[in-house]
Amino acid sequence: MTSEGPLARTPFYFLDRRPYHEAELAAYIRREHRRGRHLSEIVNDRYVDRCGGASVVHALLRRPSLVRALGEDVAETIAHIRPEPSR
Repeated sequence: MTSEGPLARTPFYFLDRRPYHEAELAAYIRREHRRGRHLSEIVNDRYVDRCGGASVVHALLRRPSLVRALGEDVAETIAHIRPEPSR
């Protein structure tokens, strides 16, 4: 057996498990945002700091897919609080 152990056979071994952490962090940001937390509060969360900190969050928030998802969450929230039209 090599000195790397069983992790050497995983597809993300040479990438330092980064894709997994980024995907998990993106899901966390979206989930917390859907729960009503403000984005600045989520970004300053200890969990976010442990998962990679500001540099990883900055890279994630530049992804169009996450920005689009957060925008959809905001649009959905606005649709739910819109008053009924007056007659």
